[in-house]
Amino acid sequence: MAIALSSLMALSGCGSDSNSDAASAPIEPTPQEKIHEAMDVAVTPESSLEGTITVYLGHWFPCSDLHPEMCTDDADLSNLPAIGVNGDPSDPTRPIYGRANPLGHYNKQHNRTTAKPAPGAADYTMTISAAELKRFAERSVRDDIFVDGNYSALDVILYVSSIRDDFEVTLGDFNKTLNTYEFTTSFDANNDGDFDDEGDSKDSVNWYASMLYSGGDAKKSNGQPVFEPLYDRMDELWVKQGMHIRFQPEAVSMTERRNQGLQAEVDRFKAAGNKVVIDELRVDFGDGRGDQVLASQVEVKPYNLRPDVFQKDVITAMDIALTVHDEYGIEMGIAFWPTISTNANVGSYAITEVDGKRAHGFYGWSIKRGEDFTYNDFFYNPNKEWPVVSDVQHGGFYDGACQFLREQDGSISDANAQDCIDNWFTLFGGVSTHRMLDTLPMVMPQQFLSIYWFANMENAWEMAHRNYGPDGQFPIYDVKEAKAPLDESHFGWQVADCALCHNQDEIHLDGDSPALPADTQPYYCASCHGSNGAPQGHGEQARCFWCHSSDKLMPNHGEASKQLYFDDVACSGTTKQKGINIDGWQGPCADAVKLASPQWHREIKDVADNSSYYSELPLEKRKTYGNSDWRTSDTFPDPYSCMTCHPNQ
Repeated sequence: MAIALSSLMALSGCGSDSNSDAASAPIEPTPQEKIHEAMDVAVTPESSLEGTITVYLGHWFPCSDLHPEMCTDDADLSNLPAIGVNGDPSDPTRPIYGRANPLGHYNKQHNRTTAKPAPGAADYTMTISAAELKRFAERSVRDDIFVDGNYSALDVILYVSSIRDDFEVTLGDFNKTLNTYEFTTSFDANNDGDFDDEGDSKDSVNWYASMLYSGGDAKKSNGQPVFEPLYDRMDELWVKQGMHIRFQPEAVSMTERRNQGLQAEVDRFKAAGNKVVIDELRVDFGDGRGDQVLASQVEVKPYNLRPDVFQKDVITAMDIALTVHDEYGIEMGIAFWPTISTNANVGSYAITEVDGKRAHGFYGWSIKRGEDFTYNDFFYNPNKEWPVVSDVQHGGFYDGACQFLREQDGSISDANAQDCIDNWFTLFGGVSTHRMLDTLPMVMPQQFLSIYWFANMENAWEMAHRNYGPDGQFPIYDVKEAKAPLDESHFGWQVADCALCHNQDEIHLDGDSPALPADTQPYYCASCHGSNGAPQGHGEQARCFWCHSSDKLMPNHGEASKQLYFDDVACSGTTKQKGINIDGWQGPCADAVKLASPQWHREIKDVADNSSYYSELPLEKRKTYGNSDWRTSDTFPDPYSCMTCHPNQ
């Protein structure tokens, strides 16, 4: 989704008095060397844990009739929403958590991120600074995987144990069968100084982490407060700034399920002669054929894409893509995502093309990887939350969930049904987590890597401006046909915004140009004067602003690099799936969609699942630029102006 935006051009005379007929193609600056031919761009990632991360102790449940301990102090405990897909059968008038009435108004509110702490205990939601963690541990427990300055989730939890009296994690031996460190957890739930009361944990092997990397300020990217449960090794989960880690007691069945997968990986490694060999690379091109097995028994080679994070020759999941590119002839395109426009510091490589099918805008490639037997373990429906035991049992809405906990006749006990909900009710987890492939170690081979085309985000996010280069909404000019191209002698060489030097009322006064636009549009100028030294594009065709913001913001690009506040954006357009028109509304425009259509919207919420608005963000976080999913610049329309002056090779 990253599209190159750099400098455009400045204006000079264009007409019969020009003495140059040569076309002006963009001039490629001397680049740093790409580390692999599949890379769209040449970058040198640099990462060391900085800032803060947030740790949560214990399960999450919605503030509700069954979980008042999860409610904020301002909640009316006498009128809490019911949980259960069908609500409270003893009181059919009680609002159901999530949707309060037939119109679908959301009533997600008063949720805590963790339960109220026991008397005298510190809050179970903690902000941990990287500096504190580094003082606690000079290097990771897995310093065979991580270079200095980088840590795993296990390192974080060991640190939390060191600062709390009611929480104790003991590091055990390295388990060669699972290829991970063992650990036990004790938790003093009532904070009475021991671990032997009802509700306490004592030397439990069943506490584990779920995770969520930061989505920046995007309130539609907060996921669910349970986060994404792991079937991966905690001591291999890379920790980065802004990350959320929930550490919680899990069912014995969850521990067994995860360990079964980890042992399968180790067995596969040994069977291949201690080599990382995955059984299958599968690709679903979104054309109706389903998964296509493009490579089998792939021996993965290390490419050392992330020496800033991993020790030399530690294999990552991204190495699979590069291996099949080199050895199986499967064309892979790989982009790099910097800090994006939501202020999410991604800082990772991403697959953007497979065998000629390239991602663009909100259409692109998603990833699953793991073991086939766990493929359908997790379940979720945003319109049917939060379930209770009867919803999972025979005849309930989720009576097909957790087949591995059921009897042969399909029945499931009350205890197993509750375990099913507490451990597996979430949209993401197991084979499907938001972990970038270049920072996901694959020291032990998983069964498959599945790359599949995903084309629904445009509907899911319901944004109002959906610009795609080939869609014809704005012209894309061919700078190779420029009649009077500029060169290095031009005073404004490689300065994108012509209007910085050239007043629209003072150019082409002798009529030597076709009709000019009302406002100076540098990409229109480029149709005559070339790209003014702008670099080539790198294959993208939509949403340049997604990556070219923050640390990759383009200088001197007029409106495209001009900072605006959400509140100052005049909203326009109609969303795609539900046809919600927001013409005449004032920003934040995502809030406008929510307000204009309260019966349906992609929920804007905080990390505790409380209904929220972008207008609630601090002013310094309500910043955008001239192009976004809600606004298209008149003078630098994205991506059309970008693709004019930075044509893809």
